[in-house]
Amino acid sequence: MQHTDCGMLTFTNDQLRQKLHDERGTDASDIDFLPFPALEQNVREDVRRIQQTPHLDPDITVSGYIYDVGTGAVTEVVAAQRIGDQQVVGS
Repeated sequence: MQHTDCGMLTFTNDQLRQKLHDERGTDASDIDFLPFPALEQNVREDVRRIQQTPHLDPDITVSGYIYDVGTGAVTEVVAAQRIGDQQVVGS
């Protein structure tokens, strides 16, 4: 589950790296802060990543949602499926 108004939507890796350099004098060029430009697409990518891992029991159920911090509403983005029964999202 992710949420609206997420700060991860507001910057790129390069912007944050530059900010850290300017404000802290540090080099964060080796860090991927995992920002993303589109909330719904990122939920789908997260679910896909979970579905594709070989480390989880195929009986685990995976789904994806967005929580609206303004209204409290929860919107389903990816319907619940057992990993062993699923078709990988976006494939």
